[in-house]
Amino acid sequence: MKRQGLHPHRFRDNPEEKRFAEAWDEAQRGKMLAYLLCTGDQRFPLEPSDREHKVAATVIQWLGSPVGQAWLQDLGYERSRGDRDV
Repeated sequence: MKRQGLHPHRFRDNPEEKRFAEAWDEAQRGKMLAYLLCTGDQRFPLEPSDREHKVAATVIQWLGSPVGQAWLQDLGYERSRGDRDV
């Protein structure tokens, strides 16, 4: 992965965190974070700082953690039956 959060060491024991992190990393090929943070002309988003990339990747990874998954479930989000169990 090109962009990782603060805790990639957790991937070995938390495969869902790794899945979320890899999906986010793939989304960055399309400059998703640059567009999310853009406050000017969307045709020319500025490149986020390394810190902004690190913070975003850490939050996305956290969403895949057991605590992050519980938080999503508390908000009413559930994995579909088609999602793989890891």
